Amino acid sequence: MKIPAGITKYGVAFLGVVCAFLIANLVAQYRAMQPGQPHVNPSTASTSRATSQKDDAHVADDLVGYDPEVHFVPLKKLDSRPLPDEDRNPFEYVGGAPPPEQVSRSLAPAPPAAPPPPPPPPLKAVGYNELPGGKKSAMVTYNDDMEMVQEGDMIGGRFKVIKISPSTVVVEDGNTKSNLELPIAQ
Repeated sequence: MKIPAGITKYGVAFLGVVCAFLIANLVAQYRAMQPGQPHVNPSTASTSRATSQKDDAHVADDLVGYDPEVHFVPLKKLDSRPLPDEDRNPFEYVGGAPPPEQVSRSLAPAPPAAPPPPPPPPLKAVGYNELPGGKKSAMVTYNDDMEMVQEGDMIGGRFKVIKISPSTVVVEDGNTKSNLELPIAQ
């Protein structure tokens, strides 16, 4: 669809006038702002003039008692005062003796904590492959490194592959001499 040339000229002229009006309005608002004066949106100012006059008077009354300047001499005098000497330890309980049942509970020895479980091995069986001749191999990740292993191979100098089946890989931990079964993700 083609737009006639005359309409395009009028459209450009109209948009130019609108832009000039918006720029003039922006400059007028910028010049109206003065430091220390509240910036009020003109559209909301006309609807709530009575409430804003009450609010301005209330705010002005509240701020009359405050001095906006910082006086350093009195502050230095306050800082130079010695701290009060406290006779009590702020980390001690002062509220009197605790009830007797709390004393007897606090004196009873706590049961020994169970040893934490060993961390999970850094191994994960990822896949299984049967090679020609009946040899079995498995894909195992060790510390985010993928390794192809067969029965009898060492992984990371610590784990020895004992048995490989389509569903699990059995490895022996060299440190604890215990067998770990690693399920192969299906």
